[in-house]
Amino acid sequence: MLAQFTAALPHFLAYFGAALALAVVFLLLYSRFTPHREFELIGQGNVAAATQLGGTFLGFAVPMALVIGNAVSIPDMLLWGAVAAAVQLLVFVAISRILFKAISDRIAEGCMASGLFVGSMGLGVGILQAACMVP
Repeated sequence: MLAQFTAALPHFLAYFGAALALAVVFLLLYSRFTPHREFELIGQGNVAAATQLGGTFLGFAVPMALVIGNAVSIPDMLLWGAVAAAVQLLVFVAISRILFKAISDRIAEGCMASGLFVGSMGLGVGILQAACMVP
């Protein structure tokens, strides 16, 4: 058992490290992509921004978890992870440009309904996306 663990540990560390790096890149890109600054707002105690970013991150992480379990290599995982990130960006674009044009301002103002809506849509789309990514 110990030999199996020792043999698998580098594989785990490589995938986990790559997934964490991709997650950090996703969060930084997403927070730069939106008109409001999530991390700054969260630092000020804005629960709407925290809810929005948290739900969006879960919407990215759920498909990533399934991709990691089915990837044939780290580059394969990173490619599908980029798809998951792009979908989350598209969710925000669809909501902020088509459904509710002032939603970013509402989140910045601390409107929980807006933050919860964007975060929940991101999570829901991420769950659907994850189901589609499993061969």
